[in-house]
Amino acid sequence: MTKRMDEHLRAFEARIEEEVAKRVAFIREQVLGTGGKGVVLGLSGGIDSAVTAALSTQAVGAENVVALWMSAESSSVHHHDAISVAETFGFRLIEVDFSALVNQFHGVMQTAAGVIPAEEQINVDNPLVKGNLKPRFRKNAEYWMAALLGYRVANTCNWSETAIGYETKYGDAAGDFSVLGDLVKAEIYALARHLGVPEALITKAPSADLWEGHTDEDELGLTYRDLDTYLVTGEGDAETIAKIDRLYALSAHKRNPMPLVAEPSYPGGQK
Repeated sequence: MTKRMDEHLRAFEARIEEEVAKRVAFIREQVLGTGGKGVVLGLSGGIDSAVTAALSTQAVGAENVVALWMSAESSSVHHHDAISVAETFGFRLIEVDFSALVNQFHGVMQTAAGVIPAEEQINVDNPLVKGNLKPRFRKNAEYWMAALLGYRVANTCNWSETAIGYETKYGDAAGDFSVLGDLVKAEIYALARHLGVPEALITKAPSADLWEGHTDEDELGLTYRDLDTYLVTGEGDAETIAKIDRLYALSAHKRNPMPLVAEPSYPGGQK
């Protein structure tokens, strides 16, 4: 971590009460200001969803926050940590198991893929293809619950991951609002410590838990330290910068609205 990055984090920590207040007010505006009654989010047992849940609890009250633990062949460690977060902040936790559903869907699609010519050399056992099913099923469940309760769905992604497309389109990338989308991972850790997130979540390796033994940094081939430093300061070695720049360019479709041939007109003008 560079000197400039250290200075940035110290400045963030110095204004952390202001950061919390700003984000709490933002959640309240996005939920109550749009006619919502509360917040639904997926609780993964990771740092980002824990911080989002803690801030949401401050914004609308623990009684108006519903978190979903949605197992899909998930780690017992993350399950334990999700329960710990819910107990720490007092919001409701509902548990759902999608393991059988994910496996059944994946099996049906593997069979369907059998019509693809062999010379195309597809790998129907690609773990990333199956792994991406999980956040998409989970987001469907979040919106189902939000529709039932009249709540809004919180996105739990951060800028470090969004910048390089490390999120599933129409899965964890979706939501009605994002309270952490402008923050890098290091800033979220600072918020977690300030808010009292259980220490186990702060010290364990970040993981999207897409398959057994999965960690974010192993899959990315990047450390969050190097990624955060480049995003905040523009500093890094040439190889790291080139990799991040490439991932940023390739993932633009995840950050931008769906492209159209031309922007259609609306007779009512700008609203």
